[in-house]
Amino acid sequence: MYILRKRTIVDMQGGVFLKHTILDFEAMIESVRKDGRRHDYRIQELKVYENYLYYNRKYIDHKYHESVEYNLFPNENIGIYRLHQSCNMQCNPSEIYKYYVDMVNVSKERKLWKVKDLYIDFIIKGDDRYYVVDIDEFNDAVNRKELKETEVKDALNGLDNILKGYYESNDLEHYINSLREQYSNIGNLLISRKTA
Repeated sequence: MYILRKRTIVDMQGGVFLKHTILDFEAMIESVRKDGRRHDYRIQELKVYENYLYYNRKYIDHKYHESVEYNLFPNENIGIYRLHQSCNMQCNPSEIYKYYVDMVNVSKERKLWKVKDLYIDFIIKGDDRYYVVDIDEFNDAVNRKELKETEVKDALNGLDNILKGYYESNDLEHYINSLREQYSNIGNLLISRKTA
């Protein structure tokens, strides 16, 4: 069984909140534990290459978002969420996320990928404005010595990669597609699954 584990610890005003995500490739389930609750989401499509992972799934009971696509690029230290909005929803574009990018550290073992969120995030909202956020959380983690030196470098490398990729054409989808094409052409497809 292949499993992807994602773990995020966020220090907010002295409290520590744990977000833990497990992707079960066999069961096609993304299980998210956050704020003491567990949410299980059925993955609709999954592709795993040697150095690239993609999945999509529906959102359940979300105000704005209908579905999400996730692209994990371990070598670039980025995990990119592409959020698709509900067609019938009238909303202010500045209130919704179009893309949400985590800077990450990925370790891969035989059938287990571990993804550590490195705090820094890059966001593009529905009005196409973009933001680099959570630098304060990253700084706090560095000061607490929570991050190893290699993880600090990975976070900054991920931020550098996403900014350069975005600035190249001012189109994040173009950057995602170029990375997907690169890794799907050079690596073996390990898993390709769809559910009905």
